[in-house]
Amino acid sequence: MPRLLIILFFLSLGVFSQSPMPRTVIVFGDSITAGGALPKEERGRLWVTQVQQSSAGALTLINEGKGGRPTNSLAEFKAMITRHAKADALVIALGMNDSRDITAQCVPKAVANVRAMMVKARAAYGEKLPVLLVGPSNINKAALGPTKPIANEREAKLRELGAAFAKLAAETKSEFVSLFGVVPDSSLLKDGVHPDGAGNEAIAKVMGKKLKMLGW
Repeated sequence: MPRLLIILFFLSLGVFSQSPMPRTVIVFGDSITAGGALPKEERGRLWVTQVQQSSAGALTLINEGKGGRPTNSLAEFKAMITRHAKADALVIALGMNDSRDITAQCVPKAVANVRAMMVKARAAYGEKLPVLLVGPSNINKAALGPTKPIANEREAKLRELGAAFAKLAAETKSEFVSLFGVVPDSSLLKDGVHPDGAGNEAIAKVMGKKLKMLGW
């Protein structure tokens, strides 16, 4: 068989096909995902952007972050699913805004909301949809604004939320990663909550490593 015909034969079998198509990962989060608190000149340092760039074409991250979003944004989550017909994996990165509720109901409500999101997502994209739950990042208590009077209580809620999300991930055969303690205080000077460019780089390092480990 002529060499050209041999090559064409193997091409038809996909032996010489290009690298796999990038996996589409939806990231549903709050302002730390959206990056709205970053100044314009630092927008390129947003952790979602950095993770996609470092994946070398293996991932397409769809940024579905929105400032001020708590876990009870189920209507917004449903609308997001309607917008995106396809997803290979889902990242849920919420909890920071919930932590302003320092009552005993904060964590149970947040867990119920995130569980409901996962049910909706797997109904839409397949019951085996990989999901990564992200425990919320830490705060700089000294730099907080309006919630400074409840800084200790809010920090405690962030820890509780992370632990509860880790437990939920185990129960639902999902993955978990914690961002608590990842961002240095020096990167949270603006308002105690939103990381600067360096803080986003710290988050990107953790998230990128986790996604790579998962093979996403």
